[in-house]
Amino acid sequence: MTAVLPQRYQNTDWLPPNRQEEEAVLAMAPPELILQALGQVLTDERRARLDAVAAARLSGVVVVLENLRDPHNGGAVLRSCEAVGIHEVHIIESVETFRTSAKITQGCDKWLDIVAQPDTSTCLQTLRRRGFRLCAAVPGAQKRLEDLDPHGPVAFLLGNEHAGLSQQARSECDAEFAIPLAGFSESLNLSVATAITVYTHCRRRREALGREGDLSEQALLQLRARYYARDVRGGRALVEHYRRRLAQAAASAVVTADV
Repeated sequence: MTAVLPQRYQNTDWLPPNRQEEEAVLAMAPPELILQALGQVLTDERRARLDAVAAARLSGVVVVLENLRDPHNGGAVLRSCEAVGIHEVHIIESVETFRTSAKITQGCDKWLDIVAQPDTSTCLQTLRRRGFRLCAAVPGAQKRLEDLDPHGPVAFLLGNEHAGLSQQARSECDAEFAIPLAGFSESLNLSVATAITVYTHCRRRREALGREGDLSEQALLQLRARYYARDVRGGRALVEHYRRRLAQAAASAVVTADV
């Protein structure tokens, strides 16, 4: 890791959101019951918002960040990914610690699944086993961003602000692509390049699939339950109370039937 950091990089190490409450809620009951229990304390507008965002999520587009250093770039990348409907980002920290700026993320990492990876090879092998095509962002590459197939699952790899992607990452990828530039500038800021990449490909994927999101019915149900649990404070107590009410109602119905 880099020993000396600029002052503006101090106290910017990214800390993953605490998911203990959410996992506890998901372990208590099936997603349908969680949606019923927690949906009661949400406004109609908030429920509609959570459901719409979940329905537009794309599981077939993943972003991999290899050894980013600048917290402003890190925060901007996360915000762009969440904004266009991506919900899985992998971060490789084999050389640099991943950093974010809370002023830029504005809490968007609460809605992302951010996976810390120990090294490049492990990350890419895992994604390949899951069926993802690995595409490296390399300035000057012959293949254009628009040439990539939007139908299948794809993982976009983006590298360090100065050194770019490692040779190992490039050698393990299936394709290299670039964003065509028409001006005198020969490259783009990393966060800008990422935003263009994910916006362009997510738009093309939605057009190709003919729908906003690509989650299966069961996966969408599970994600909605997660979002409700993530949004409502004290979810465990509320779900437990709801379960007791259902049990009492069922018991009363049995007694009434017997009478």
